[in-house]
Amino acid sequence: MTRERNRLRLSLGMARLEQWAAAANQTEKNALYKMLFAVADGTVFRTYKVLDDVQEVGEFFVLVREDLVVKVNFPRPGTFGVLYIGAPADGSFRGSDAA
Repeated sequence: MTRERNRLRLSLGMARLEQWAAAANQTEKNALYKMLFAVADGTVFRTYKVLDDVQEVGEFFVLVREDLVVKVNFPRPGTFGVLYIGAPADGSFRGSDAA
């Protein structure tokens, strides 16, 4: 008997994702999409280094690659959003802590 996991649905940040993807190369896109699937299926905390934004409840920085970080949040049950995509040096890591 198998149990299907409840998957989260991306509900915020599609325009940001599309804008970033227009300028990204295929390797970067593949890495980001793999991370988004990990968020959706709940394995992101086991698969990636995740930093908690201690100043914003429910917001996390996911280190996708050495040169790519994504900030996500969980605005409502069953959903997640993309708040930032870019290089770690460009993002605001104020108050972040390992989750």
